[in-house]
Amino acid sequence: MHLHKHIRNPRFLLMYSPQWFDERFGAVKPEGSLGITYLAGALKINGYEVEILDCCVGNARYSLQETFYRQIPMNNGMVRVGMNLHDILKEAERFDVIGISSLFTAQTRMVEETVSALVRAYPEKLIILGGVNARSQLGRFFDAGAHIICTSEAEATIIEIADILREGNNDFSKVRGIAFKQNGQIRMTPPALTLNNLDDLAIPAWDMLPLQRYWDIARPHGSVFSQANPYRYASAMTSRGCPFKCTFCHISWEKEQRDIFGAIGTLRFKTPERVLREMLILKELGVEYVLLEDDSLLGKKARAIQIFTLMRDLHLRLGDVNGINLAHMFAMRHGKLVVDEELLETMVSAGFEDLQFPVESGSQRIIDTYATGKLNLEKHDIIALIKKAKQLGIKVGGNYTFGYPDETLDEMNATIDIAKRHIEAGLDKANFVIITPFPGTQFYDYVITHDLFLPGIDIGMLDWMRPSIKTLIPSSTLEYVITEIWKDINNQERIARLRSMVPQ
Repeated sequence: MHLHKHIRNPRFLLMYSPQWFDERFGAVKPEGSLGITYLAGALKINGYEVEILDCCVGNARYSLQETFYRQIPMNNGMVRVGMNLHDILKEAERFDVIGISSLFTAQTRMVEETVSALVRAYPEKLIILGGVNARSQLGRFFDAGAHIICTSEAEATIIEIADILREGNNDFSKVRGIAFKQNGQIRMTPPALTLNNLDDLAIPAWDMLPLQRYWDIARPHGSVFSQANPYRYASAMTSRGCPFKCTFCHISWEKEQRDIFGAIGTLRFKTPERVLREMLILKELGVEYVLLEDDSLLGKKARAIQIFTLMRDLHLRLGDVNGINLAHMFAMRHGKLVVDEELLETMVSAGFEDLQFPVESGSQRIIDTYATGKLNLEKHDIIALIKKAKQLGIKVGGNYTFGYPDETLDEMNATIDIAKRHIEAGLDKANFVIITPFPGTQFYDYVITHDLFLPGIDIGMLDWMRPSIKTLIPSSTLEYVITEIWKDINNQERIARLRSMVPQ
């Protein structure tokens, strides 16, 4: 692949695009995901000029009224949130390379809009995309004008691209872990080498994020804070990958297609000492609440306990975002699985205040079929786990999914019933979502193979709140469950808090 212009001293702008949300029940939140901060950290320590721009919230040159609270209704029932294109182009003007994160399928249209505008305004700039959604919809984003799409973890890839540019070259065909167009065809290079020792990663560039803006908005990804009492928060990860491979998760295909993605789905770790170093850096930035984004925080329990023990003296508040795999919350005692009370007590001593439990379904068949059997509803006493967590002062949320293609009415009702029992046991909140075949998952390929998408579905608009596939249960029933039944079992304070985030 060759560009028409040589860029010898590349300046990088790493960007989150504006966002859009369903005007009926989409909770408007900034993204602020970690991937860009790792890339920025790698570029920084290798001597490259780099900045981060979150187009959803803007930077110090724009008020939040001009960015995050600028909500524009679209004709399709969505609401656009963030900077206008004119201002985005103005911010991008002095940079040579624009890297854009595309993790979430629901943001496809906004990424396309941003890429197209940049290519029209600045045909000489190099546009790079990364993230599971970017690599899962290569053709769509190349059609929008992207030059390179990273297909694996990109900390080393971005430096290799930068070094090629610095040498006065613009041939990236030998860079591993990328896709590009050549003679009208999409070409993919061999996967990038997977980093096994995560201590070798650069420190994430949290200092480049608009942290104060995030704190003022008080709507972190994966949690909800009160604007009357907002926390100074940031996200972090202590590991990558997962021991499970649920079909609706991108890790399912990452593990199956290592010849394309490398071994990025494999569970890998930072040492406890590296994690402690990162936590100290966050404290220096003024962070008081850390949201841990690991896909499997407790995948190696002895290591996790060591980390939690080291964190006791930091006096940080902690919460998990992606959900603690519940099997790890139990231990074998006298031949029986029981709640691992020692683990919970250690987590509380480290500062944990909020946990998400991915129950997924009240049907064991559904769990075994779609969630790799990661939970046994008979052997794992979730009610006892909830009660113990509440006894220790932890807020607990549960995640429940509906709308599998072969899910029966009885199985759906079993999920509703188990969620109600968990609320009665002390669960603070129950999250109801419609299971969705996002590109990059095994579930997506299953839906394509069996022609299960509903007519007229735009893949770029898939989200957890809209039915998208043919199911035994009518779509209207599923929508009723995740809106009205959800309201029936959750407390009014939580309902009001989430409703306050729906686009106005």
